[in-house]
Amino acid sequence: MRKEITTMAIASLFCCTGFAQTEGEIASQNERYNLTLEQCIEYAFGNSLERQNLKLSEKVSEYSYEQAKNNRKPQVSGSISETLSHTGRESDVNLGGNVGINAGVTLYQGGAIKNNIEKSRIEAEDAVVRTDQYDHNLIIKILQYFLNALSSEELLRFQKVILETTEEQLRQGEEKYKVGTILESDYLILKAQFANDECNLLNSQINRDNALLNLKLALSMNPNAELTLVYPDTTDMDAMAELPSVETAIQRTLDTHPDMVLAKSNIEVARINEEITRAGRRPTISASAGLSSGHRNFNDIGNQFIDRFSQNIGVSMSIPIYDRGKTKTSLKMNEAQTKMAEVDLQEAELKLRQTVAVECANVDLAYRQYKTNEKRAKAYKSVYEVYNMKFKYGTVTSVDLLQQQNNYINYLTDYVRSKYSFILERKILDVYMDYPIKYEAVRINK
Repeated sequence: MRKEITTMAIASLFCCTGFAQTEGEIASQNERYNLTLEQCIEYAFGNSLERQNLKLSEKVSEYSYEQAKNNRKPQVSGSISETLSHTGRESDVNLGGNVGINAGVTLYQGGAIKNNIEKSRIEAEDAVVRTDQYDHNLIIKILQYFLNALSSEELLRFQKVILETTEEQLRQGEEKYKVGTILESDYLILKAQFANDECNLLNSQINRDNALLNLKLALSMNPNAELTLVYPDTTDMDAMAELPSVETAIQRTLDTHPDMVLAKSNIEVARINEEITRAGRRPTISASAGLSSGHRNFNDIGNQFIDRFSQNIGVSMSIPIYDRGKTKTSLKMNEAQTKMAEVDLQEAELKLRQTVAVECANVDLAYRQYKTNEKRAKAYKSVYEVYNMKFKYGTVTSVDLLQQQNNYINYLTDYVRSKYSFILERKILDVYMDYPIKYEAVRINK
């Protein structure tokens, strides 16, 4: 009866992949977390210090853009002064003072003001895109660690079931050895296998703990926090294998990937820098206006805004004539930087084309490996169950049984790893194409 229960446990492990979880709600009391993949990503976004710096950079860029727009406005300043003077005579004390307000505005600067505003606007948008770029890379990292942790946990659960099975086999072997139906060597082989499975279980626990630790570090989570992962629903793997054409995937990536957006923006900024430099060859026109008044002694204080109130307004033009070739040299440098930005765009496009094409091939290969390993694991599971039954009735030796058990373990391990490898490759492709990373959490009963 115990052996039949063990076999059923192995079968249920093969068909179902998951922890016995409740809903994927975050329960952070006493630093205990119960997270789905989506919640892991949200947690990382909220706790990453590097991402917080990027968000602050967005604000700084936005402030710079606002200031660039304000540079069109006039600049106004005021002044006031009072002076007390004495020439040495007892009654020769004079009090003088001035008060004034002045304003100035640049009417034309060769287009530099307009271009600086446009440059600041692009840089503010690029700051947001850089955060998106970081998010893409962070999501891929979390995907890797999250799925590796799930794979390690599933293998650990499998090792526990195998150890229970080996323990049952050892008990049966001991009974048979006592009554003389198997040789001592067969019994010792069973003992050695049990010790080996205990070691494998320990290694699986270490791998699981390391995988969870790596995930916590990627999430910027306290390493001592208790983290439980909610398994996604992976029952419909065939639907996940449905891919767009390679060219469609490439075009989608080129249209949305932050690397392409930033590369195009760099070209725009480089061209604007050329125009800003050309503005140095053009005249600058400014306007100014002012109001002022003053008094020379105590008696003038009450009448200064009547007798000594002056106003002025003026327009000035500054015309560049010769700057020792500075503008010409700067313009050549800007033009070279524009060409470099165009080359960088071509390089970014080529790199993304190659990456997405390889990723599409990896998804297809990983899926075929997964399906092959699935068939192998099912086949060797059936063979192993037959040999397990035969060993119970004494028709096969422990050597034959353990050979089939090890075959089953190896192929089931390959199956679990290939399954999560396929999911990882597929989801990485989704990240490149800017599709949302979503899984539906599934409840699995113990």
